[in-house]
Amino acid sequence: MRLLRSVWCQFVLIGVVLFVLDRALFPEPKPIIGPPNAERVALQVQALTQLQGKPLSTAQQQMIKARELRDELLFMEALHRGFIEDDLVVQRRLIRNMRFMDPEQDAEDSELLTRALELRLHLADEVIRRRTVQVMETLIVASRGESSISEATLRAAYQSQLDLFEEPTRYSFSHVFLRNEASQTRVEQLVTALSEGASLADARALGDVFLAGYTFKDRSLAEISRQFGDGFTQRFSVKAERLGQWVGPLQSIFGNHWVWVEDIAESRVKRFDEVAQDVARDIRRDRDRETIENWVDATLAGYEVLL
Repeated sequence: MRLLRSVWCQFVLIGVVLFVLDRALFPEPKPIIGPPNAERVALQVQALTQLQGKPLSTAQQQMIKARELRDELLFMEALHRGFIEDDLVVQRRLIRNMRFMDPEQDAEDSELLTRALELRLHLADEVIRRRTVQVMETLIVASRGESSISEATLRAAYQSQLDLFEEPTRYSFSHVFLRNEASQTRVEQLVTALSEGASLADARALGDVFLAGYTFKDRSLAEISRQFGDGFTQRFSVKAERLGQWVGPLQSIFGNHWVWVEDIAESRVKRFDEVAQDVARDIRRDRDRETIENWVDATLAGYEVLL
């Protein structure tokens, strides 16, 4: 008690109280990040608008801004950790940029690198930025350690997305082609030859040239449509039901086709063993993405974010 009554002890206690109050009432300001780079955001908005053919929604624009902030955070954190100075790929690019700016200069690579860093060229180079962000993402994922995926997890993921592994019906067929302007005489000659059992080679000799070829293997209706057009595909799907017979004429965007169906592989769901590696890859990708986003969220909490 006598100790607590001493002046120097009271002075220390008052100092501690004041320090705690100062920290509580006036905390150290957080570093600032943002707002997102307006030029990069505008370029992304423009590109996506052109891709989808209509203006972006407010939510889509916010996602672009959030992504830009995310990448800015990863880039800044990489800079703080000195990754730029240690990355040989970045160093070579900076040196190349310096020589491109002044091809006549005669300086050692080390000198050019030092000057490039002093000029902070790495801050304005989009290639370096993307490279650095990717390196940072890789290191974040690596810090998590390797995580195994059990077969039960794989099978559960497989069962939950069976629709993704559905194989469409596939057709193997050959055809003989005649342009729309082919004479009726040529059409009749071809039809007669087919009805008399002409070989594919002989039948093609009576037709016109088809640049895409004459035999197609394991094609889905979607693939056939991309090659011959929707109208042909609709007629083909209705009439090409039995093997070993000529079907036609089937009208396409090119002309008329007589089709010989060689094989029809019915639609099916791929077996687990056929897609297990793909499922595992998707799970790892999702885990990596989650690890990175968790790291970003936790790190952003230490910043004052300006939108």
